[in-house]
Amino acid sequence: MNANVGMVCPVAATVATYTAGTSISYNTGKVIAEAVSASLNWNRSDGEFYGDDVLLDSDNGVTGYTLDFEPSGLTDEARAYLLGETVATGEYTVTDAASPDVGFGYVRVMRLTNTSGKVVDSYEGWWFYKLKFGVGSEEARTKETSIEWRTPTLNGRGSGVKLSSGDAISYATHKTFESLTAAVSYVKGKAGIS
Repeated sequence: MNANVGMVCPVAATVATYTAGTSISYNTGKVIAEAVSASLNWNRSDGEFYGDDVLLDSDNGVTGYTLDFEPSGLTDEARAYLLGETVATGEYTVTDAASPDVGFGYVRVMRLTNTSGKVVDSYEGWWFYKLKFGVGSEEARTKETSIEWRTPTLNGRGSGVKLSSGDAISYATHKTFESLTAAVSYVKGKAGIS
């Protein structure tokens, strides 16, 4: 068994500099809110090459991704940080400007059966190098007999970064830890949060 049973510590950091072929750096990041869910979809090339009526080769490399993230809610500051809203005299204004590029990370809590046959938790720290978040739709309703909890879903579109002089394009990195503390420290470190 190796199943996902939780998600914690969503963090983001705006991109400070990115020079293709060398590095990417971030401004000091933020813990966004409590995590509710994230849905990651990898976009892949789907090229097939045929000859003599048989498949000779195929390509299924990653070309990008979408990441829909649902936080427990967004403060005005977190919303402005992720979506690029302007702030003046305490007001937050949605403009036609694109959202900033951000690095984004979180910890996936996994339950697995170890080599001894014992069920244990492990913790995957995930870091996505560069994406833009947007909010497609939001809803507000009156309070009724049964409360329906509503939180915004941030729709992220990720792009690749070239972190070295080679040909490889990187989209995300992840590492598994035995303790939650170590995994949280990993994603916070990626976001520059001390």
